[in-house]
Amino acid sequence: MPSKFAIVLVVAIFLITVLVRMPAGVLSALLPRELHCQEPTGTVWQGACAELRSGQLTLADLHWRLHPLALLRAQLRLELQSGDAHAAGHGTVTLHLNGDLEIESLSALLPLRGGFTPLPADWDGGLELAIAHASLASHHLASIEGTLTARQLRSEHPAADLGSFELRFPPATAGAASIGALRDIGGPLALQGVVQLAQGGAYEINGTVAARQASDGELQQLLQLLGPADAQGRHEFSLSGSY
Repeated sequence: MPSKFAIVLVVAIFLITVLVRMPAGVLSALLPRELHCQEPTGTVWQGACAELRSGQLTLADLHWRLHPLALLRAQLRLELQSGDAHAAGHGTVTLHLNGDLEIESLSALLPLRGGFTPLPADWDGGLELAIAHASLASHHLASIEGTLTARQLRSEHPAADLGSFELRFPPATAGAASIGALRDIGGPLALQGVVQLAQGGAYEINGTVAARQASDGELQQLLQLLGPADAQGRHEFSLSGSY
């Protein structure tokens, strides 16, 4: 074997060994400044964080597996799994060089409290995510396909049980807004609506809501904030803004 080829082979084997055994702490050092991986274990390719922190938000027992072939396409593709008792879930995340992000096969169960969702702090309940695919471009949601289910919602001010609700997004046409159907799935409120998410970060929510029991004074008081009801007891609501 020529000496130069032998040297190249030895160096290649050494580099491959280093890469395979590279500790997980190396990957945690590459995370954005606001993310902190506490007590990393394993390797870059398959490892875990005892806690992943971002501001006041903490996710415990986070595991990952990196797809090496995606690196050849200048992508960072990770299979993630959370063993956190309060925020369990799993899914695949792909990060592109330009900062765009893709999420696939995401399944998670999150509490409404604790900073995991954008809902008001005085609301209680749980949020189930079943997202087949979602993408973010320029830090805004570009597309989403899947279902979000809020279960056993409760407002503390005023105090009222609101029930459970489902928001379902079918596959969207490329470049078009994501339009989801919002409905109740049981509880004291009868609700139907449409949620439209534009690619530039704007949103619009329109629908109607009514109390199933006219004698429910707490809910009637809460719904009066939306304005007077129509002849069928339904209150129209409309929200818009950006995120």
